[in-house]
Amino acid sequence: MKFSILIPAYNEEQAISSCLNSLTSLTYDNKEIFVIDDASTDRTTQIVERFLHNGVVLVRCEKNGGRAAALNFGLQKATGDVIITTDADTVVPADWLQRFKPHFEEQGVVAVGGAYRAGNRDKTLANASSVLDYLLNGIGKKSLVPNKLSGVNSAIRRDALVDLGGFNENAWWCEDSELGWKLSERARIVYDPSNVVSTQYPDTWSGIWRRKFYWGYAMGLKFHGQLPLNLRLWIRPVLFIVLFACLFASLATIPYGMRVYFVPGSIFLLLLSILTVVYVPLGIIVMARMGDSTGISLKTLAVLAVLPLVREFAYVYGMWLGYYRGRLSSIRPSWKE
Repeated sequence: MKFSILIPAYNEEQAISSCLNSLTSLTYDNKEIFVIDDASTDRTTQIVERFLHNGVVLVRCEKNGGRAAALNFGLQKATGDVIITTDADTVVPADWLQRFKPHFEEQGVVAVGGAYRAGNRDKTLANASSVLDYLLNGIGKKSLVPNKLSGVNSAIRRDALVDLGGFNENAWWCEDSELGWKLSERARIVYDPSNVVSTQYPDTWSGIWRRKFYWGYAMGLKFHGQLPLNLRLWIRPVLFIVLFACLFASLATIPYGMRVYFVPGSIFLLLLSILTVVYVPLGIIVMARMGDSTGISLKTLAVLAVLPLVREFAYVYGMWLGYYRGRLSSIRPSWKE
């Protein structure tokens, strides 16, 4: 089985060297590595050229078209049975491809998604976000979100990908999610939480807000004008809409006395305490399982207690705007956050 690894890159001079060092150290031989440079304006291409003698192929786009367009350009060059996607700021384990291969030997499997964690776990916000994503994506093989494919750690059979027309260049910020939904309607997708890569996370509150807002916006844009029928899409929005509705109601009713304030305030505190009780202990378990005992700090756990509120509010707010008033031009100018 031959694997084709596609790495879209735009102005990644700070990170791409570590990514390519890990990819050229893979212990699986039957592979090809493509870096698709999306018209970078920094030294990305010069750095990639240092790895050409190690089997890396540099593909240049004449103009900046976005991640999905870069992936489609690379797909045209790829000859492998399985297409693997990752990002230029991601580091992969040496046995990465060996972990993918057994799943494709199972009957009916067309795609495999792996897990990811923060490569910059020394940053408190990045570490807490990484733990939270690991929880939402599922410690086991059942995910709490309706998509098992991540752009930084996914493998798809080439024939299935070509049959779908490749990556949707209009699904800005969520081409991996849309691909996962389309593939799941046709065949089987496997999620392997033991196949973990390290990628860079936002380490500021503004960066976290921006990422989740645009992911939500892109998700709302996808369903603009239609009602999504996948129930798991509604779990997080409904939960946090109720949570923030209770918070707003409790604050608005303070002037009317304890009797009026008590009901919404109690519901808000109950939901918040449940989230805290769930996320913090599970966060400790996840950090221990990820071999990150040094990251189990009170500061990280404190952030983990409030981080879901901030992220999900940004996500739901973005989804609402995208669903009701979404325009692709609102998010298209940014290749990455």
